[in-house]
Amino acid sequence: MATPDLRDADRRTPEQPLPPAGPTEAKAPSAGLHRESWVAAAKAVAGIVGLFVLWELLVRIIDPPDYLFVGPLSAFAELTERPGYFAENTFVTLQEALAGFALGTALGVLCGATLHYSSTARSFLYPALIAIDTIPKVALAPLFIVWFGFGFESKAFVAMAIAFFPLVINTFDGLSSVPHELQELARINRASAWKKMVKIDFVYAIPSIFSGAKISISLAVGGAVVGEFIAGSKGLGYVILLANSQVDLPSMFAAFIVLAAIALALFFVVDYAGRKLAPWKNHAK
Repeated sequence: MATPDLRDADRRTPEQPLPPAGPTEAKAPSAGLHRESWVAAAKAVAGIVGLFVLWELLVRIIDPPDYLFVGPLSAFAELTERPGYFAENTFVTLQEALAGFALGTALGVLCGATLHYSSTARSFLYPALIAIDTIPKVALAPLFIVWFGFGFESKAFVAMAIAFFPLVINTFDGLSSVPHELQELARINRASAWKKMVKIDFVYAIPSIFSGAKISISLAVGGAVVGEFIAGSKGLGYVILLANSQVDLPSMFAAFIVLAAIALALFFVVDYAGRKLAPWKNHAK
């Protein structure tokens, strides 16, 4: 009697076709990620609302004088009473922060790449960058005002100086962490230095670069406010200074809330861009 071929056991007859992958199966991972994003957003909103509720309850229980502390309802009332005033100054601060962030991102990525690809530059520049970063940026703000005047440029450069360093470090770390296997693959395929940098190094470093960008965008908002503190005639930093001189805490806390909202919104925009440019990082979770 002939011995049966074991390979026949894995063969399917025409009556038993492989089940086709339906649209539901193909869309399951993206649908899951979409649902997780909405759940995370709902939790974030619930946390912020809970913080405001707790803040208002503490103010009502302690009942401090208005010149010492106010609740979020007073701050929101101030926002609704003067929406144009806050919108105009918010737009000024937002412009300064975005300009500083753009400059800091471009220079930070360029400097981080230079440190990675040039050992000579790394030996000379890295200690100098660390030394500069230890200087409080508030101390550098008057210098930028001397160089660029009292206008938009000085605030943007203060924001750039604060947003710059996290991108240098994260770009350098991301490029330095490319696996040896990928570098060997590029060598075996005789890839040029440019192709290796564009198609392997920077692609692998995208998540690390965007991690630095998420830190830098919040710092850029703070840098713009610091510049307005030193020499500002408009912007949310100027609103805070003016409210402080008039002991107007509702306006001051309203500016704080708007600043927090700007920084949070920009953080999520950068985070979303990072997820789109590095989708493989999401699937690895």
